[in-house]
Amino acid sequence: MEKELGAKNLVQFRLTGTPDGNLLVSFYQLDVFNEKAVNWHIAGLLVDNKLGARVLYEGNLSNNTAYQTAISNLLERVNVYVNCVRIEKVN
Repeated sequence: MEKELGAKNLVQFRLTGTPDGNLLVSFYQLDVFNEKAVNWHIAGLLVDNKLGARVLYEGNLSNNTAYQTAISNLLERVNVYVNCVRIEKVN
């Protein structure tokens, strides 16, 4: 993921036993100037088919509605600057 997005400060956690199964939660920083630019960048990845069906959410932290409580709890453990999150199903 880091290579595809040009992401920095990548921090990952696993969530197990969720209604969607096991999840990999990746927090990262995208070097873009504002929230709208992050969303457009990620929309471009969707159009280019670089995000698969296993990705439940990818985008700005502020726009995330998936597993909000769990994401907030995990975010408290991240001690670098991040502005995006990716939540994907894993085996």
